[in-house]
Amino acid sequence: MSNPPHTIRFNASTGSLTAGERSALLTGVERKLVAMLFDRLGEAISHQEIRDGVWGENWAGGDEALRVTVNRIRTKIETNRRKPEIIVSVRGIGYRMLGTRG
Repeated sequence: MSNPPHTIRFNASTGSLTAGERSALLTGVERKLVAMLFDRLGEAISHQEIRDGVWGENWAGGDEALRVTVNRIRTKIETNRRKPEIIVSVRGIGYRMLGTRG
């Protein structure tokens, strides 16, 4: 049986993210990434769209910066970042944020 969805609260102006019982303050890049995922809660967003939205369309770097940023956020809000329940990878596409708005 799966766990009930986490209640997620995000304040883009302060960078405060609360997921279930865990809260964190996000850096500027983390805040941009979470804002995209939170705005489209439950929807898979492609790696390319996230890179363009967070780092800009002229970003020449690969996916490493994105993976590192997602892992930093997971460390802050996931109970077990190796088995994420809030920011999940969507194979072949990108990432999705799961939960309900609080």
